[in-house]
Amino acid sequence: MVAACSSSGKTEKPAPLTEIKSPLPIRVAWRVRVGDGRRAFFQPAVMQNAIYAAASEGALIRLDPGDGKQVWRVRAPAPLGAGVGSDGFVVAVAGQRGEVFGYSADGKLLWQTRVPSDVVTPPLVGHGLVIVRSTDQGVTAFDAENGHKKWIFKRQTPALALRAPSEMTFSGDNVIAGFPGGRLVAIALSNGASRWDSPVSEPKGATEVERLADVLGSIGLQDNQVCAASYQGRIACFDATNGEQQWAREMPAGAGVAIDAEEVFGVDSASTIQAFARSSGATRWQCKLLAYRGLSSPGVQDRWVAVGDRQGYVHFLNESDGQLVGRVDLDGSPIVAQPRQVGGGVLVQTQRGHVALLMPQG
Repeated sequence: MVAACSSSGKTEKPAPLTEIKSPLPIRVAWRVRVGDGRRAFFQPAVMQNAIYAAASEGALIRLDPGDGKQVWRVRAPAPLGAGVGSDGFVVAVAGQRGEVFGYSADGKLLWQTRVPSDVVTPPLVGHGLVIVRSTDQGVTAFDAENGHKKWIFKRQTPALALRAPSEMTFSGDNVIAGFPGGRLVAIALSNGASRWDSPVSEPKGATEVERLADVLGSIGLQDNQVCAASYQGRIACFDATNGEQQWAREMPAGAGVAIDAEEVFGVDSASTIQAFARSSGATRWQCKLLAYRGLSSPGVQDRWVAVGDRQGYVHFLNESDGQLVGRVDLDGSPIVAQPRQVGGGVLVQTQRGHVALLMPQG
């Protein structure tokens, strides 16, 4: 496995931040330190009445979404590498050596188990299952109540793959996951069988590095449409029931995608943020002002699109035209997890270990 990098293989200088005239006021409603998150991938799990977050040294906490107050904090039996997944009843995190821990909503350790290799993607919890994606490209489902293995899905993958998070999402009675080689697969929740297997992009090139085409980051799902993006490849949308491609556009992805009622948002390997029409894939707008700043997958909050960068800024763009309207500097450490909508705000976690709720005032 290789770490994700720009498709050119070069180290480009991040674009300097430009002045924003009449910036959007953004209030930090609350900020809580969870613990160091470097060398791992942590994405807070957002429920209606709880936020769960984790840190590398093993901390797992529950916060009140309204004021950020800590409800409880526990320490996992081993250092953590990925999390958090939750359905509001079970909370799941993964250790750095393939351990998987299931907790109750009140912080009690219910069970622990293991997958064959380490985990860099947060577990997905729901439908009575905890689903874990490991770096050997296996997808394993465990019973959420007791941790017993229900099934494991594996498909043939290229010899070389990126060591980067590739998230999963539920769609009806399937879980949809992206794989190396640019594949998007719907897996039956009942038995782990493949329902459909569609190409986001096809690998191209003579060498294994040139042929890297892993599906990256978050997968967008809205109504019956699912969208994903691939490294050195494309952004594409499909019918979630049968995998039929609806449209695809060339875009070497640097992160995952977000989707709302009208548009699909992606980030390319040069940190250009792009918006596409959901119905046709037509380009709506592009923002190149944050070039090579190492952006996270985009998050959508009402009228705004939010992205984090490697220098610790959260940037807000106008959803309708892509204009950069505001930014917040949290703690100077990278923000690699997708910003998540919480009420009227955006929740982010930095790699230095802060979880913060940002409230646009426009």
